[in-house]
Amino acid sequence: MKSILTCAIASAFAVASFAAQDKATASKQSKEVQQETKTTTANKTAKVSTETVRGKVESYEPGKSIRVTVPGKTASTKSFDVDSKDTTVNVASDVKTGEWVSVVEKTDSNGHKSVTVKLSPHKAAKTQ
Repeated sequence: MKSILTCAIASAFAVASFAAQDKATASKQSKEVQQETKTTTANKTAKVSTETVRGKVESYEPGKSIRVTVPGKTASTKSFDVDSKDTTVNVASDVKTGEWVSVVEKTDSNGHKSVTVKLSPHKAAKTQ
């Protein structure tokens, strides 16, 4: 009985270690870019802030939120709301947990946001 319990605990640690290593690998291979664009016309200056994240989907609740890996040590995931009434949302129908995606979040000078989520051709490198 004691050896079964020891084996079960060791297996649980191995699974947890693999999951943490997989998340760390995804975080290292993720990419996050922030950009601000200004357009000046005769009447006004319009500003658009764009954030692009390429990462692995850690969790996805259709119509609610999506959490994607991002590079960094302090926060390894970033959540995006896909249910706000003031946000235009376009999510590819085949997005699911474990897939690599590209998320583009734009905010214009009026405060309106748009979020676009599509599958990314990036695949995680195999670790030996």
